[in-house]
Amino acid sequence: MIIRRLGEEYSAGDVVVTVAGLVDVDPSAIEYDYKYAHTARYGIKRKPRGWNMGKVEYTGKITLPLDVVAEFEKVSGGDIAKIRPFPINVTFANEENDMIHDYILAKFTGNGRSVKGDDGLEKELDLFVLDMKLNQ
Repeated sequence: MIIRRLGEEYSAGDVVVTVAGLVDVDPSAIEYDYKYAHTARYGIKRKPRGWNMGKVEYTGKITLPLDVVAEFEKVSGGDIAKIRPFPINVTFANEENDMIHDYILAKFTGNGRSVKGDDGLEKELDLFVLDMKLNQ
């Protein structure tokens, strides 16, 4: 399992990911991040003299086993993109052995399958992230 959180990568076997109430869905990867739009303010000398910070932009994706994806398809009538936003809770220990609890409110943006050689049956799904609280 790989967790990529704000650009830092963690590798841990003790990660618990809960998606829409399904406890420990065992994703092979989850990545989530956010950034703010920034704008430079200019003066007469054509060099920035200040800045403004704008809206927050969230991104996320999760790689789930196809059996977990199939469970979501059952409750959604086959189209997981139509599932309303749901909570994702990620809990793991960082390098200092502190327990980190991250909260993400998101929904799936699409559907599909990905079957590869020895990698197993899994699918990387893009998330439309509405809210994110890190280390809550």
